[in-house]
Amino acid sequence: MGLPIAMCLAASVGLAGEFSLIDAIKDQNRGAVTSLLAHADVNARLADGSTPLAWAVYKDDRDIVDLLLKAGAQATTADEYGETPLTLACANGDAAIVEKLLQAGADPNAARWYSETALMIAAATGEPRVVNALIARGAKVDAVETRKGQNALMWAAAEGNSETVDVLLKAGANPNTVSKAGFTALIFAAESGDVKSAASLIAAGADIDYEVPRTANVLLIALMAKKPQVAGLLIEKGAKVAGTDRGGNTPLHIAAQLGDLDIVKQLVAKGADVNARNNKVLGDRLGIFSRQPSGEQTPLMTAAHFNHPDIMRVLVDAGADPKAHANDGSTLLMAAASGGHVESVRYAYELDPDIQAVTDRKETVLHAAFIGSMQLSTQPEICKAVEFLADKGAELDPMDINNRTPIALAKYDSFDNAVDFLTKKIVAAGATPRPSKAR
Repeated sequence: MGLPIAMCLAASVGLAGEFSLIDAIKDQNRGAVTSLLAHADVNARLADGSTPLAWAVYKDDRDIVDLLLKAGAQATTADEYGETPLTLACANGDAAIVEKLLQAGADPNAARWYSETALMIAAATGEPRVVNALIARGAKVDAVETRKGQNALMWAAAEGNSETVDVLLKAGANPNTVSKAGFTALIFAAESGDVKSAASLIAAGADIDYEVPRTANVLLIALMAKKPQVAGLLIEKGAKVAGTDRGGNTPLHIAAQLGDLDIVKQLVAKGADVNARNNKVLGDRLGIFSRQPSGEQTPLMTAAHFNHPDIMRVLVDAGADPKAHANDGSTLLMAAASGGHVESVRYAYELDPDIQAVTDRKETVLHAAFIGSMQLSTQPEICKAVEFLADKGAELDPMDINNRTPIALAKYDSFDNAVDFLTKKIVAAGATPRPSKAR
């Protein structure tokens, strides 16, 4: 925890005596503290409401905390930000000081700022003994803070504090409470990659197929967060494998993009649709470099684009259609070409060798090789793919709907080797490269 605002302000206001006591506490000078307590007001509040006890707790000095409490320091005093000695102790995760403060009358439901309770703070810190101590004294396990509507269970899951999650669940925390943003504790566990917490939450009755409104379900969120262990657990426990995100992508699309072969196999084994299509995209017919990818892509196309031939093979073996087209007419071979890796291009060609296919933008497989491929590959690798396609009979100098040839696209991204290669191939065939009439 960073230095609270209240602590920062304390040095500029207040009585000299209390400043001396706080200075001694800051220096953790027990002798000076003992001497000053003979005449200083142990409960003097500075302008921001902070006290000597708050400083001692913040410094995590158990001995000085003892001295102050024995001298009559009040454990319940809050500063103007709602920070109390107890919330500070919970932030430090110091179970011994928490116990001392509770015994001295600290409120186990003390809250700061936006109703963030001591229990929430302790849950985020992840010290089970502190959480147990608060619950034993009556802390409300399902209290929510006002800003985001989150509770202690969500805070623990978000930080990957699985032991704390178990403590809270045992105390009766509701695993299906929903925050203002529509998140449950299981969603937080999925995002943080906390497999143990996810397993505990599922065992406690968490909705395994819960979907964040207008976003995605737990499984999709785990995959999008690149947390395959949680995703694997969810699949194993029976999560539905047919959900979609806002773009219409299924778990199989996302796993194919990530290249997670094990998850792909799990999804296929659970009956995921290998020919599922994501949403149709009505793209800008004039756009090239900044337009959205075409829609109605299958997981097989996704795997080809992101150069995962091992996943392509699993999908094909499971019945994926290699001749499916996206909504603009683009093919599996085009998807592979746009990824810029010759290995996937070779395999896509084996599956569907339609080298002359054209999209509704009049783009060919060679156009595809220069649209966005540099984001996923390197110029030498892309050139290998272009050479392979050219050798298989791809048209070398076609115009797309924007009057761009493959050479024009190659020049745009400075594919000098590809420009030289295509130019030589065209000249060798007795022709001259067509000038681009791009608009």
